Amino acid sequence: IPMKLRTTLLLIAWASSQCYTAAAYVAPLTSRRRLCTSFKNSASDNVDATIDSNDTNQYSDLQTHYSTGSSRRDFFQRSANIFAVASTATTSAFFLSTGSSTVANAALLSSSSSSLPPLNTPAPDFELPNSRNNNDGSTTTSLSSLLNTKKWTVLYFYPGAFTSGCTLEARNFQTDLPTYQNLNAQIVGVSVDSVEKNSEFCSAEKLEYTLLTDEGGHVSKLYGSSLSIPGFGTFSNRQTYIIDPRGDVRWVFVDVDSKIPRHSGDVLEKLRELQE
Repeated sequence: IPMKLRTTLLLIAWASSQCYTAAAYVAPLTSRRRLCTSFKNSASDNVDATIDSNDTNQYSDLQTHYSTGSSRRDFFQRSANIFAVASTATTSAFFLSTGSSTVANAALLSSSSSSLPPLNTPAPDFELPNSRNNNDGSTTTSLSSLLNTKKWTVLYFYPGAFTSGCTLEARNFQTDLPTYQNLNAQIVGVSVDSVEKNSEFCSAEKLEYTLLTDEGGHVSKLYGSSLSIPGFGTFSNRQTYIIDPRGDVRWVFVDVDSKIPRHSGDVLEKLRELQE
């Protein structure tokens, strides 16, 4: 299936799942409960491939709102927000089908921060919980601790562990890890997923590098790599940064979703180029 057609179909599927959610907010209580189950099943099939967000968090959010007796006004307000998101996705699908991929991406990611760190300037500082304990027993990883190793850092942001795109990306980084190490580079992943979920992901995929938990997406915003979905919160957008041993941002990969299978290879190629 051509990439544009595939992306169009996925966007329409995602828009449909959003409409399920909107209907759930304005339906009677018993119908909302039934639609919640339908949305959960729909989301697990469609949302991952389209936007790689966290289906479980979305479902829990929806379930909380119908069970806590939110006001009618709140239901209508939230449903309006969700229909707006669904409309954006449908609009994006139209542009994709007509070849205007740049406009489509801008529409779909309209909530994403566009403020990327300038190249050859210090990377934004951070300290985040990690998926594995450090040798000194600490449970956080900071930019300064990464720079103390005197290595290049490949800092990649991803939407959610165990989703198809993120799993493929993580596996490819793991496969190429010896090559990165030979180039004096280390790999670190960042998402809004919990420490527990990232730890399970590392174990399941046998990842030998660290994943960091950016709760609330604050660091993702600092790096211009956040994606906010009305009604569902903030996620890490799929972007990758190469940081040199001095702590300067030397390169940013922003169009990663369309190149996931070869992304690690592209990063290695750019890393070699920067080290010359």
